[in-house]
Amino acid sequence: MSEQEPMSEQEGAGVPELSIVVTTYNIEAYVLECLESVAAQTLTDLEVLVVDDGSSDATPRLVADFCARDPRFVPVLLGTNSPGGVATAANAGLDLATGRWVGFVDGDDFVEPTMFERLVSAGDAGGTDLAMCEYQEVTDATSERHDPADAHRWGSLTERTYPLDVAARKQFLRFIAVPWRKLYRRSLLEEHHLRFPVSDAFYEDNPFHWFALLSARSIAVVPEVLCYHRVGRAGQTMATADERLFQIFSHHDTIHAWLERKGLVDVYDTTLLGWVVSQMEWISRRTPPPLQRRLFDTLVPVFAQYSPATLATALREGNKGPTTQRMSAAVAKREFGSFARRLSDRPGTDNPLVTAAFHLRHSGLQHTALLTSRYVRNAVRGRRLDKVVAVAGRLGRQEPTRSDLMLGLVVLQQQVRGLERQLAELTAALPARDDEKGPTLSS
Repeated sequence: MSEQEPMSEQEGAGVPELSIVVTTYNIEAYVLECLESVAAQTLTDLEVLVVDDGSSDATPRLVADFCARDPRFVPVLLGTNSPGGVATAANAGLDLATGRWVGFVDGDDFVEPTMFERLVSAGDAGGTDLAMCEYQEVTDATSERHDPADAHRWGSLTERTYPLDVAARKQFLRFIAVPWRKLYRRSLLEEHHLRFPVSDAFYEDNPFHWFALLSARSIAVVPEVLCYHRVGRAGQTMATADERLFQIFSHHDTIHAWLERKGLVDVYDTTLLGWVVSQMEWISRRTPPPLQRRLFDTLVPVFAQYSPATLATALREGNKGPTTQRMSAAVAKREFGSFARRLSDRPGTDNPLVTAAFHLRHSGLQHTALLTSRYVRNAVRGRRLDKVVAVAGRLGRQEPTRSDLMLGLVVLQQQVRGLERQLAELTAALPARDDEKGPTLSS
């Protein structure tokens, strides 16, 4: 891979290395942890623009008080909440940023102390326009950390810098579109007038992801988990389980129009349709039955813009399985009945019996019990197992509740573990034979 010359960049006196835009809205329980993690950065030559999007709780006061204690932090308190998602607040921060690099942090997330130093160093060393690191999700109720859905894609990144030709751009476009694991060279943002599209729809980071990757010349990658994204928080966009989820498909038209202006539709049409299919997979798992027709009706005009050959290529490039292939074909042919039948193979969001049956069918007993034990950890904590058994025993006498089902599966897991321990004890007590190896148990 050929080396790139670092970009020439005019640097005036007093220009910080980095501007960090922190966006907040009604997160009084989390914002101080976020700001403290940003303040603890080993890269100290920075400015932090904390943009509150018209919170109605104590968040603005907490932001103002914190900023008063650290001159690098600047409060930007918007008077009213903007429609849609984070676009207005993020753009307000971008308009005020003066650093050579720009990064983002969600106000309920937190970051490693070395995050921005590592990213700036990687971007400067490679002379790149962008830099990106890994992240993990943190479940709000349990504080458990887990990898996001695109974690496997890092296995194919064997270099530390990539010139962004068509193949590389397509590769990086398939990563989750979050902006807060990336750095953007500010000269790139200003030269190409890159901002988040403002509308009443959420998920504006998706078109911004496309705009940045198709405008940049190169990207540096740091294969380390350096930031943590909170999930499952009440009031969070990602926790939405209603028709607002379908707003993400409006961004298809935003991206498509941008590609048309740049003369790039023919180059990236299969990648864009592949993005739509991936969003359909994710959202269909969260769509309750009464809204399945609405989801279908939202998807039909999007799929109608593409030929069967383009759809086939998008499915092949995305390595989509049979269920997704059939769902996509049903939408393309405008066959709602077939689409709904495909959804019956997915776990529902509101029916615990359907969810449990799905996981038992596709993941097995052990994995299902592990998932349910996480769910009821707080319910089980401090209670004797016989009490839990008594609760779960109602499964055979009346219509089960969600808690009944979850507790019952935890009890089943406990009983399986008990049998495994007894079998191990019996095996250990058997006399050893010289002519054969003793039995072994798989963990």
